[in-house]
Amino acid sequence: MRYTASFQVIPIQTKNLTEVIDNVVDVIKSSGLKYEVNAHSTIVEGEKDALLRLLERIIKECESISERCVVSFQMDLKKGGVSIDDKVSKYRMGS
Repeated sequence: MRYTASFQVIPIQTKNLTEVIDNVVDVIKSSGLKYEVNAHSTIVEGEKDALLRLLERIIKECESISERCVVSFQMDLKKGGVSIDDKVSKYRMGS
């Protein structure tokens, strides 16, 4: 079943904020899951186990590159599943 999850990483103690965010987005890209980067978070769509594995990989990346990060994670566990398009397609510009 496909769900959506929101990942937000806030580097607090690091020399280069952009490097942390870029590395986390690279981790998300390498997952092969569908994702959308937004101004305040990144939304990812996938099976529950894949999303939880991705969360672990994001945490490890943050630990390896930054002295301190806040990682926020939300998952929508709708019965029957839910996609990014299900949730936001009517709000996209030009729709």
